Amino acid sequence: EAPRMTREEKLDKLLEVAAGLMARQGYSQTSIRDVARETGFSLAGMYYYFERKEDLLYQIQKGTFQRLLDQQEAQTAATLDPEECLRSIIKTHLAYFQSHASEMKVCTYELESLSGDLYEEIEDIRRRYYRMTANVVRELIGIESPTRTQRDRIRHLTMFLFGSLNWVFMWYQPKKDV
Repeated sequence: EAPRMTREEKLDKLLEVAAGLMARQGYSQTSIRDVARETGFSLAGMYYYFERKEDLLYQIQKGTFQRLLDQQEAQTAATLDPEECLRSIIKTHLAYFQSHASEMKVCTYELESLSGDLYEEIEDIRRRYYRMTANVVRELIGIESPTRTQRDRIRHLTMFLFGSLNWVFMWYQPKKDV
């Protein structure tokens, strides 16, 4: 007889399966019933974890962005050299993508699917991640007190970096790409 899963293990499984379904068929096409069917959990049991489908998406996004931010903050705090910090940000982001591809895809495609307080909370985490990365970019290009034009340049470089990192699932093929 297999050991019973803890509440946390069940939630992790639900979120992983839901992220996989949403990554394949989209948030709007994925129902809580689909997640229940795929996991073998009862539909009634699903509502123990989520009041509505938006809560499910929120938990996927919050868990993904918060874990990634926590890892990045720990890495950059341990490194003073801006070039090494940027290298670390890129490696950590890509490593996270590699082990959480469905979650990253859902977070990229479904950024605007949340609303109200749920959206604001996720947006706050994303802003913290952006500011941390933009500060590393600013340090790397050697700007102490940026002018408006320099702030725009920092923003453009940072957004270019995020565009490259967040859309990696569109072009990366593990069997072809190193």
